[in-house]
Amino acid sequence: MPITARLLLTCLLLAVLATSLALAQEPQTPFQKGLALHEQGDLPDALRQFLAALQAQPKDPVILAWCGTVALELGRLPEAIKYLNAATKEDPKSKVYFNNLGNAYAADGQKEKAEAAYRAALFLAPNYFDAHFNLANLKAAQSEWEVAFNEYSRAAKANPNDPGVHLNFGFNLRKAGVLDKAIREYGLAVKLEPDRIETQMSLGVLLLEAKRDLEAVETYRGVLLKEPGQPEALLGMGTGLYNLGKNEEAIGALQAAAAVLPQSFEAQYNLALAQSAMRDYPAAEESYGRALELRLNNANCLNNLGALQFEQGKYQEAAETFQKAIQVNPQLELAYLNRARSLAKAGERNSALQVWLTITRLFPKSEGGHLGLADAYYDQNDRDHALPEYLAVVKLNPANAAAQNNAGLIYLDRNKLAEALQYFQAALVVAPRFPPALNNLGVVYQKQGNLAKAKAQYLKALDADPNYEPARKNLEQLQAPTTARAPA
Repeated sequence: MPITARLLLTCLLLAVLATSLALAQEPQTPFQKGLALHEQGDLPDALRQFLAALQAQPKDPVILAWCGTVALELGRLPEAIKYLNAATKEDPKSKVYFNNLGNAYAADGQKEKAEAAYRAALFLAPNYFDAHFNLANLKAAQSEWEVAFNEYSRAAKANPNDPGVHLNFGFNLRKAGVLDKAIREYGLAVKLEPDRIETQMSLGVLLLEAKRDLEAVETYRGVLLKEPGQPEALLGMGTGLYNLGKNEEAIGALQAAAAVLPQSFEAQYNLALAQSAMRDYPAAEESYGRALELRLNNANCLNNLGALQFEQGKYQEAAETFQKAIQVNPQLELAYLNRARSLAKAGERNSALQVWLTITRLFPKSEGGHLGLADAYYDQNDRDHALPEYLAVVKLNPANAAAQNNAGLIYLDRNKLAEALQYFQAALVVAPRFPPALNNLGVVYQKQGNLAKAKAQYLKALDADPNYEPARKNLEQLQAPTTARAPA
């Protein structure tokens, strides 16, 4: 299961307003005092000084812009819009004023006016990085991906060494589901800021999501070289190693992660998966138990615990666990399928049949549900109900060789040789070396009196599986053919 990581999305940029005024050691004018206070981070007092300066020079675009920009930083949006609008009117050739006006409109939710302001800035300066970047963020927030991606590309072209644009571009590519390109952008951000752990962690998450597990593992290894014991990196690396089938290594990483992150459901859950793959059932059950303590109502975890119990032959216990998963998530089809199989294995065939019926009612397109129901009817010698279920499976998935064979077998039992021949041949189209279908086709030929063809089919079945007993017996007793149903 992929882990999650926090991504810091760069906010809309506030362009710094340049001024040619030199600050004296002891500022005298309100404007100079405002600049000094802003530098110190005292925004309320800075705004008061800028407003005082504005009283003396009410049409000065620089003072107006500073009033608007500081008001924006303080979240006083109507004032910010008022002063920045005035600044653009007094100096309509300033790209910075239009950009910051766009930021104010965007913060106020006035998206159309924000876009117009950014485009005005870009009309004045087509390669203006900030306006391209901010317009891209604005359009991405509206899910207008094509415009957003074009603007991110232009921003990256204007300033290819800014990691923020690559992070934002990658973040929004991911939101749009374009994982490969998102990974490329995060990779560029990592190259520009190789020491920023957070960016590498986000790249690792993306690589896991894209199932590029080997790259994800190497990315997390890089994080651990810089920050040994980083728990989220251990968790990500362990997850990637499990996905790669390197379960022993995965267990080591996940155990280390779980020790540092005792409240991490993902660490316990993924550790249980790796332990299950190593058939360390007691350890896996313990890990699933800890995971369920953290998330009592996690249906997938309950389903996996039930599967673990099933593998150990604890069929009744497994059936009860699958029922808990169903109660948590009544739409989890797999839990129903597993419960039916567990009940059948526990000898509760009537209860299993009822679950199979429930599956086909709740999930009418469930291939496994129809196949399980067909097998349950067949095992009760109810061929009349089994046949339509096998045919339902074939309709859902013509490549299901077992269902094709079993439908043919029922027709063969009814001595409908043409129909039986059709389904056995269909099974062999998708599985040419499927022993039951090879054998049963031989039975059809033998019933038709074509003993040479029958013998050839039995030999093919034995070539596919030398230990396939029905074909061996049929070959020995051509006059007394036996048939075999495909396993469920």
